[in-house]
Formats: sequence, structure tokens, C-alpha cells
Amino acid sequence: MERFDFSRLLYDEANNRESLLRGLDSLVGTGPYGVTIIPYASGQRPTDCFRAPHGNRRRFALIRSKYGVHLFKLVFVPRRKAPREPPVQGNFFVYEHPQFENIFVVLTVEESAFVQRALMPFVEQNYPRVYLPLISQERLSSLLHGFKMRYGYSDLSVVRASLRSRFMGEGQRREVIIPSVSWLNLGLEGAFRYAQEQDGWFSSLTFHALKGDRLCADVTIHRSGLIRSYVEFSNVFESLVLPVCKELWGNLKLFEGRSRRETESLQVRPLTVNFGTDLFVNAEENAKFIEAIRLLDKASASVLHSNPYVHLSLIDYIDGSTFDLWVLNPRELVIVPQLKGTVQAIRRLVSHIFDNYAEGNVVDFQGISR
Repeated sequence: MERFDFSRLLYDEANNRESLLRGLDSLVGTGPYGVTIIPYASGQRPTDCFRAPHGNRRRFALIRSKYGVHLFKLVFVPRRKAPREPPVQGNFFVYEHPQFENIFVVLTVEESAFVQRALMPFVEQNYPRVYLPLISQERLSSLLHGFKMRYGYSDLSVVRASLRSRFMGEGQRREVIIPSVSWLNLGLEGAFRYAQEQDGWFSSLTFHALKGDRLCADVTIHRSGLIRSYVEFSNVFESLVLPVCKELWGNLKLFEGRSRRETESLQVRPLTVNFGTDLFVNAEENAKFIEAIRLLDKASASVLHSNPYVHLSLIDYIDGSTFDLWVLNPRELVIVPQLKGTVQAIRRLVSHIFDNYAEGNVVDFQGISR
């Protein structure tokens, strides 16, 4: 007997924001359905954002657009390496955040093959139209502890984790980033302690929310904000997705308007990355930071000064943004956007620093501290 596809009912209904979330919450309890959730920011409407370039092997069709919810169909035609390989196709919703302008959430109940091969590659390559979150290790820990406490779970058992660790072997000039996948089966505290001991951070992790021996939720969360949820979707959306959306909006407001051409008299509007500890303590550490910046893809960095302070000039070749980077005390980096310094380029630079050097707290520049 053919299994009834309950997702068709969700696609056929003209949902508003509230009914869409209720429908998804009901759907994940009816069978082997999981919801993939991708928060993002964009200055373009979804109907303009989800439009493949000419000649692209992805085809988008808008099925319905009303009440702050847009339903799309996506067909991806793979390269014909395998004979008669069928297209990968599916539907997805774009939910407009009711409070934060330019913040959206992609939601789909399609299988992982559709997400991994058709949808997510387009989202990741849709730079600079799409701006994804960046969840730091500290923020990820805070989110998961808050999720655990709010719903009274006895623990969040981390069953699988993708970890990126920093390592410097004997005689090496700079650290290398080593990715690994582990089936940890550790509680929340133990998992983050393990990452700290490995001098690493989670690029993604899968956890089971437990109440005693009862499994209440099965969730995967990525550093880029992508979340996959099975069961208790409403709890995940309320306590993980919406806080990420709020933080994404906050970063958008913090990063926007930093280009000198957007200010009166071409004034600079720098940002400060506070690392919270004294990192820049000697010339070797300065060199380590410079090497990390030079790894930024599709960009070039010129060293204007390296010791005792650091001054770099950076060009982002993707959109032409330019920055000066200054290290004038042991625990802070000052990012100075020049004539052009877009939100997307700032986010890309900050993300690169977090991934290849160290994480910190990004704030508006208040002056040089000593």
C-alpha cells in the first residue's frame, strides 16, 4: 500500500505565517518528516533572490506568495555523469520575519538529497544577495543551554559532531585547521569541554533532547545557521531559530552603513573585534594572524606594518570592498572599512577571522583601549 504524502496537504494550503508553523509542527509528528530551516538576510525580495542565473542547472518556479509566506518549486538537473540520472526536485517555503526587516527563513520538509544537492548549494553561492548567520562557539553553547533549560530537558546528548581543530606541528610556520567527525555520545557540558580540549569548535552537531530516558527531539544545528529538526518543531523554532534571526538582524544593523562613501565627509566607521584575552603578545603571534588573513579566498592582503603593531590593507575581490586592519593592543582588532565596505564583505571577513584565527565579540569602535 502506497504511503500517503502528508506534505502535499501543507503545500496545497494557502498558509500565513502562523498556519505554516502549525502545519510544520503537526507534520513532523505524522511520520519520517524532518524540517530543514535556513535563516538568512537579504536586501532582495524572495521572488528576486530565488532566481537562477541564465544557463544555471537550477530552475525556480513561484507557486504562491501571500501573507508573508512564499512557496517555491526547485528543479536541479545534475551533470550527466550517470546515465539517465533524474532531476532532483522539491518545494520550499520562504517565511518573512514579521518583526525584523530583511530577515527570512527557508523551510522545507523535503529529503536531505534535495537540501544538500539542490537547495543549500544555491543559497551558499548566492553571495552577496544572501547573508547567512555566523554562530560562534560561545553563542552556540548559550543557545543550547537556553533551549535545555526552557523546556526542562534533563540533558542534550550530542550524538554526532563535526569539529574543526587548530593544530601546529613541530617546525610548522602556522597552524592548520583539521576537520573531524565524531560520534561523541556526550552530554552538553561534556561535548563543549571536549571541543575546548581539542582547541576547536563545532561546525555542526546533532543532539537528542532527553527527559530521563525519553527522546523528545532530534536536532542538527550548523554554525551557518542551518537547522534540521525532527519532532517538537515549535520548540526548536521558538528557542533556536528565532534567536538566530534576532542576532542576524543585529549583525545586519551593526555592519551596515560602514562604507566611507555612506558617511558625511567620508568619515570612517570602524568595528572592533575584542578577543577577550591577550593574544597579540609577540611578533610570532602577529605573524600567525597575518598568515591567517592571507588565507581569505578571493582577496589580497598587503602588510604595511607587522611589529610591534599590525597594519594590513585588504581588498575583497568579490565585491570590491576594502579594509584596513589594525592591531594596537594585545586583545583587540580594529576593522576600518574604506570607501566601500559592504555588510556581506564584513561578515565574510569576520567569519574568516573566527574560523582561521580566533573568535571574539564584534562591537562598534569606541576608541583605542590599552
